[in-house]
Amino acid sequence: MTDTITAPTVVALDHVSAAAAVGISPSRLRHHVRLGDVTPHFSGSKPLYSIAELQRFVDSLPTRPERLLPI
Repeated sequence: MTDTITAPTVVALDHVSAAAAVGISPSRLRHHVRLGDVTPHFSGSKPLYSIAELQRFVDSLPTRPERLLPI
């Protein structure tokens, strides 16, 4: 008989890991949370970001870079 060890499936990330997974800074992720673009769940006061929510957030981002308006 062969014993197979499998890695646990990750279902949520803390704030710093979620920001890194998406490729943005933690402060930028907080900005998107304030705007309502991404919604964390909370364990006490600790925000947790589901993988599905992070994927939904990335999928909702523009596919072209934003351009700054001339002054």
